[in-house]
Amino acid sequence: MITWVKKLRHEGVLDLLLILWTILFTGGVAVFLLDYGSSERQITTIFDAFYWAWVTMTTVGFGDLTPVTPGARIAASIMMFFSMALISFFTATISSIFVARKIREGKGLEKLNYSDHYIICGWNNLADELLETLLKQNEKDSTPIVLINELTEDEIDTWRTTLNASHLGFVRGDFTQDQVLAKASVSKAKAVLILPNLIKASEAEADEKTALATYSIKALAPKTKVYAYILHYENKAKLRRAKADGIIVADEFGPFLGAHQLFNPGIPAFLSEILNADQNRLETREIPERMIGKTYAELFTRSFEEYNMTLLGVYQEEGSAGIGDFLSADSGDYLDQFIAAKLKAAGRGVTDEQKIKVRINPEKDYILKTGEQMILLK
Repeated sequence: MITWVKKLRHEGVLDLLLILWTILFTGGVAVFLLDYGSSERQITTIFDAFYWAWVTMTTVGFGDLTPVTPGARIAASIMMFFSMALISFFTATISSIFVARKIREGKGLEKLNYSDHYIICGWNNLADELLETLLKQNEKDSTPIVLINELTEDEIDTWRTTLNASHLGFVRGDFTQDQVLAKASVSKAKAVLILPNLIKASEAEADEKTALATYSIKALAPKTKVYAYILHYENKAKLRRAKADGIIVADEFGPFLGAHQLFNPGIPAFLSEILNADQNRLETREIPERMIGKTYAELFTRSFEEYNMTLLGVYQEEGSAGIGDFLSADSGDYLDQFIAAKLKAAGRGVTDEQKIKVRINPEKDYILKTGEQMILLK
C-alpha cells in the first residue's frame, strides 16, 4: 500500500487529486455565493453547491441543479474547462501506470505479489518438458507458477505460446540474488525447484549456482521447500549442507535402468510408461480421516473400490532427529567435535532436518498414521 502511494505521488497523481478537489471546492463556493442573492436560485445550500460541482466535474450532469445568474454561470464555465482537462489528464496518468506495470511484468521486471505458488529457477533444454509436465499436473488446482531466469521477453513469450500458458509469472534476473528472489515473493512460495542453469554457464558452474541459490533461498525463506536438480553426483553434499529439502541427480538411475534393460526389459518399459508426462499415471492424495489407525490392506482395498486406482505405498514429510540430539552438550568433548566435523564435511547436519519417509508396499498389517499420503497408480 505504501509503495503504491509513493508511486502515485511520484507520477503526480496525488497532486492532480489535490488540484481537482481544490477546483471542486472553489467552484462550488463561487457558484453558491454568486447565486445567493437571486430569488430564482436552485442551489440553496453549500451541500447543494458541492453536489452540483461534483456531478458537473464528473460529466454526469443530471441537470437537477443549475446556476441561474450570469456570474455563477461564468464561474461554472471556468470550473468545467479546467476540471475536464485535469480529469482527462488524471485518467490518462492512471491508465499509463497500469499499462507500464503490465509491460514491466511481461519483461520480468515487476514484483509479483503471489502466495502459495511454485517457483522454477534456471533454464535448460529440458525445462520446457518439465514445465509442460508441471502444468498438466497443475490443471486441477491451478497453483500459480513463476519462472526466474535470464531469458529474453521474446523467448518467454514463445514458451508461453508453445505451452499454452499465458498465466505464467516471470521474473528476469540472476536467481541467486536476493532482490530477484524477493520480486518472485519467495518467502510466500509453496516450493522452489532449481534447475541447472545452462543458459550462460557450464555444467560445473551450474551446480555451483544451484547450491548458492539454495543457500540464498533458505536464508530469505527458511520455511519454503527447496528442491534442487544437479548434474553431478559429487555435488550432492553441497546441497545437503545448503539444507535442500530434496535433491535430484541427473542420470542417477541410469546404471539401474541399463542393467535391467538387458536382463529384465519389462521394468524400464514399465517405469517409462508410469513416468510418461502425457499419461500422468501417478497421483498423491491425503489418507481419509476415517482410515487413520486402520491397516494398509484395508486402505489398498478401499482405494481400488473408491478411486479405481492401485495403492503403491504411502509417504510422510517428517522432521528426523538430528545426530546433534545424541552428541554431548559439552563443547570440550573432542570425540563429539570430531563426529560433527566429519558429518559437516560429508554434507550432513547435526540438527533436525526435514525428510520424506516413503513406504512402498508395506506389510498388510501396517497401521496408517496421521499426516501420511497415498501414492496411487491410475
